[in-house]
Amino acid sequence: MYEFWLYLHILLLVFWVGTDLGVFLAARYSERTELSYETRAIVLQLGMVLDRLPRSALAIIIPSGLNLAAAAGIMQPPGLLIPMAWLLGAVWLVILWRGFLSTEPKVQEQSAIINWILNMAMAPLVTGAGLYLLLATDTSPWLAWKVIAVGGIFVIGVLLDLFFKPAVGFFTALADNPEEPVLNSQYSRSLKPVYITVLMIYALALGAAALGVFKP
Repeated sequence: MYEFWLYLHILLLVFWVGTDLGVFLAARYSERTELSYETRAIVLQLGMVLDRLPRSALAIIIPSGLNLAAAAGIMQPPGLLIPMAWLLGAVWLVILWRGFLSTEPKVQEQSAIINWILNMAMAPLVTGAGLYLLLATDTSPWLAWKVIAVGGIFVIGVLLDLFFKPAVGFFTALADNPEEPVLNSQYSRSLKPVYITVLMIYALALGAAALGVFKP
């Protein structure tokens, strides 16, 4: 089973980082004022569709990691931690995809809010677990730091959603006057903190992967 969990963990990383790069590029192209507003909107919408995969991967990265660690004999998660983690991950996925597939704005908004709350709850929980493993147990330091890195991704994910909301408002306002230079400038400026947080997520995800591979 070790090979299966390792394969799944690698796939999650590929979907996470790979599709997130598409989201990053879509946002960049949506800034291009030489394109029509309709084209920019389609590109941005495509980015939002691609964004479903990294969000889905994040929902099950913890349970898959717990299974991988247990199968490798690195650690034995206590009690019902693994099935509870999978239950949370499954519920999270259902909530996410209910919002993704619904055509009702109210359902989409509810799903987005619940996803944000779950990210906000997981941020201190996972980071705290990593610190506990590092400071209070004999767990290998590389594994503890990997958990801390994933916790950092949850933290930055909360910030990312906060930063992206104003950008959506500016882009929507451009529909009435897509060539308005002030609005275009405001839209581009509002995306700068989004790009920074996305790059930080890349760094933490690749760092966590490197810790798992090289085990320093």
